[in-house]
Amino acid sequence: MAGTVTWAGEIPTVPLVNGLVRNGTGSKWGDVPNHFAPRIDANSRGVAGAVVWLTGIDPAKAKPWPYPPLTVEARDFHIRAIQGEKPNPVGFVRVGDEVTLTSADAEYHMIRARGATTFTLAFPKPNVPARRTLDRAGHVEFTSGTGYFWSAADVFVCEHPYFAVTDAAGKFRFDHVPPGEYEVVTWLRNWRLLSADRDPETGRTMRLTFAEPLTARVRVTATDGTMAEVEVALPANPGVKR
Repeated sequence: MAGTVTWAGEIPTVPLVNGLVRNGTGSKWGDVPNHFAPRIDANSRGVAGAVVWLTGIDPAKAKPWPYPPLTVEARDFHIRAIQGEKPNPVGFVRVGDEVTLTSADAEYHMIRARGATTFTLAFPKPNVPARRTLDRAGHVEFTSGTGYFWSAADVFVCEHPYFAVTDAAGKFRFDHVPPGEYEVVTWLRNWRLLSADRDPETGRTMRLTFAEPLTARVRVTATDGTMAEVEVALPANPGVKR
């Protein structure tokens, strides 16, 4: 099965986010790009970086798990998911598998998990990894607990392997899908900022809260492991809820 996630409506202009920003030489007030600004091809309207999965899959009939082990890393004051050779904003973990968490920076870090699981781990020293088992299916947001508000990593804890992220053209593909009736679900981070939590002593931005992600659903039928190509149009309304 192959498909494309497209954007329905006007391509948004996303403002920068202001706060006390840390880099290798210190901290200063400034603007940083909104980490969740949608990446939309102006010509094809394909949406890059959207998460797509199938619902209704029988795990007993699914193909083998295709993704390598996942690491969530703090590096250069960013939180990122590393799965394979490249860092990404999104990672996938099978229910019951471990995720490795680590910091590559000499500065003190805390990595915070919220969503299908909740915990916060401190990393006072670099390159001292910790591990946690993720045993509940769903979305987990990993952010900084030490005020590096400008980035996050999204991890999906999965009961089956039919999860993917769209490429630069908005394309995705699922192979070896068991015959049956399914829904293709598309999920995209919302860029619209709702609030900013600040340290009352310093005024420093500690955490950002964004509107609910954008989602869309399309019914599909798989026969002999194949489906017709699917197009999923994400609504441009940023208030759409999951």
